[in-house]
Amino acid sequence: MATTTRLLCSSASIFFHNFPISSSFTFLPPLISKTRPEPLKVQGSYTQSCYLLINSEILDLEKTKTGEKIQEFHCVEEYDNNLQIFSQEKLVIAHFSASHYKYNAKIQQFMEEQCRLSNEVKFLHVMANESEKTRQLCRRENIEEIPHFVFYRKTEKIHEEAGFQRQKLVSNILYYRDDPFSPVVQLQSREDLQKLIKVHKLDDKLIVLKVGKRQCRPCVKIYPSVLKLASQMVGRAVFARMNADENESCMKILREMDILKVPTFLFVRNGEFCGRYVGSCASTLIREIVKLRSIKE
Repeated sequence: MATTTRLLCSSASIFFHNFPISSSFTFLPPLISKTRPEPLKVQGSYTQSCYLLINSEILDLEKTKTGEKIQEFHCVEEYDNNLQIFSQEKLVIAHFSASHYKYNAKIQQFMEEQCRLSNEVKFLHVMANESEKTRQLCRRENIEEIPHFVFYRKTEKIHEEAGFQRQKLVSNILYYRDDPFSPVVQLQSREDLQKLIKVHKLDDKLIVLKVGKRQCRPCVKIYPSVLKLASQMVGRAVFARMNADENESCMKILREMDILKVPTFLFVRNGEFCGRYVGSCASTLIREIVKLRSIKE
C-alpha cells in the first residue's frame, strides 16, 4: 500500500504531501502535493458542500453560474486542440491534479469563482492519474508536482507554478490576463507610449508607467496594488504598463530610458518625465505618487 508522508514546517505553515501518481504499482516518479492552510479556509454556504466533496474525493466539474464549464481533458490530442482554440482570445490556465488529492474541491471552487469574475480566463483540467494517456500528457509537460497550474496565451506557455496558494494565483491571473476594461492601459510599442503622453500633455494628469517583464515575481506581486490605485485615482492620474520582453520595440525604449531593473515606475506630467521609482513596495509607490501630485490618499 502506498504510504503518505506529511511534514509540517511550522515556520512557514506549509504542508507537504507525498502521493504516488497512480494507485497501482508503477515506475513513474511520485507527484508531490503542496498547499498552504490559509488559502483553504471556507466561508459562508460553501462549507457543507465542500466538506462532502473532500470526503468523497470527487472533483465535480459542473457548470458555473455563468454557464462556463471547467473542462476536463483525457489525452494529448484533446488538450492541444482546445488549447489552440481557447488561448487565442483568453488566458488559458491548465490545472493538473490527481484523484486522491484532498483539496480538489477547494481548487474547483476557486476556478469557478474566477470564471464568474472574468470572461477572459479559461480553465482546463487534467486528472494526472486517470489513465496512461493523461500520464503521457504529464510527462510531456514535465508535471512532477500536483496541484500544478500552467498559464498559456496564444498557445505559448507564459507561466507555471506548483502548489495552491490562493492569493498568489489571483495575482498571477490579474497580471497575465488581457482585460479590456482594466484601468491600467497596456502599451506594446513606442507609438502607444507617445500617443499616451500626447493625449495627457495638457490635462495635468500624472502618468504612472509600470515597466516590467512577463516572468518577474515582484512585478506580479505589486500589480494588484497598481490596479487598485488606478481605480481609485481615475481623473487624477493615468496608469499604464509595458513589458520589456513584449517585443523589440519595448526593449529598445527601455534601453533608451536606462532601465536596468524591474519593476520600474516612470512618472510623466505635462509631456515630461518627472521621476521614477524602482521596486515593488506598494506603500513607497503611493508616497512617490502623492509627492508628485501633492494629494492625500
